[in-house]
Amino acid sequence: MTAIKEPAWNVVGILGAARGARASADGPIGSEHLLAGITTARGPAREALDGEGATRTVLMAVLRDRRGRDGAWGGSDDAGAAVAATDVLGEDGDRGIRLTGAAARALTAAMRQAQREDAPKFTAVHLLRALLAEDNRAVELLGACRVPPLTVRTRLDGGTAAGHDDLDPLLHPTREVLLGRGVYRHLPLWKRWMLTFAGVNWAARPAWWAAMETYEQARRLGCREPGTEHILLAVLATHELALRHPHLAKEAAPGDDSRYAGGELLAGLGIDHAAVHRALTGGRVRLTADARPARAYLDAATRPYATSPAGSCALPAADPGTGPLIEALLHDDTRARQLIDALTPGS
Repeated sequence: MTAIKEPAWNVVGILGAARGARASADGPIGSEHLLAGITTARGPAREALDGEGATRTVLMAVLRDRRGRDGAWGGSDDAGAAVAATDVLGEDGDRGIRLTGAAARALTAAMRQAQREDAPKFTAVHLLRALLAEDNRAVELLGACRVPPLTVRTRLDGGTAAGHDDLDPLLHPTREVLLGRGVYRHLPLWKRWMLTFAGVNWAARPAWWAAMETYEQARRLGCREPGTEHILLAVLATHELALRHPHLAKEAAPGDDSRYAGGELLAGLGIDHAAVHRALTGGRVRLTADARPARAYLDAATRPYATSPAGSCALPAADPGTGPLIEALLHDDTRARQLIDALTPGS
């Protein structure tokens, strides 16, 4: 039997985070939970995942969405061969905790690799390489997040992905916040920390996300206070990012999901974020004052969140989505409506 190799300090933290990522306290730790745990540990393993968009925020959103759903996973992670954590990790394994067969093999392979390298302890990098080497739920989870395991391995080896990023650079800051790699700067420092720690999936909260994004759109254009034109930009930006990250947008989605109806309506008119941004920065569209402050529209759109803590991962019973918000902007004489009219002449 291979001698047990002691885990590095960051692996101890990964194991703790993996316990917390389980759907139930009595379930085994699977390879998908170990992968999610790696995203909580500093160092090159997490950086390789983060660089490809497999952040803690993203992985946990997909895990939450799959909990309790029949047929959510393509494989069992060899749960039938589950073993006690202490059988694999010795004294470093928690008593009463079990590992799926795939998770146990990954940890064992990580320890063996550390021994071959004569490393004093096995690290998060050893564990990530082992997880990527097998057809398990960790690899399936990456696939659900549209992250090829090969690109993660390339980053671990010091390279970068060869894929072309065709996302409009104007939307890069919005994507960074969505993936949990950025924050909304208009929020107080304590709230930024709370939201980052909670790993909020903004895409599952379209109305709230659009409201937060509105302030960023205004700031990027040098405006201290948002106008309804910035709400329009925010609805379009969040809609376009949601289309690119359906694995995030579908978390807790109702059967007839119309939460992004506002963005869909605008897209149907042929309007996108880039077109509105060009109109605002090109000086070719003259806008009069809004009928009401933009904050009034945002407050009405996010009212269902009044009983949902801002830092909570729990979703409100029903998200109104962006449809009512766009309808309100079109109903009144707003700068947003003036922009839409200018961009859709004769419609």
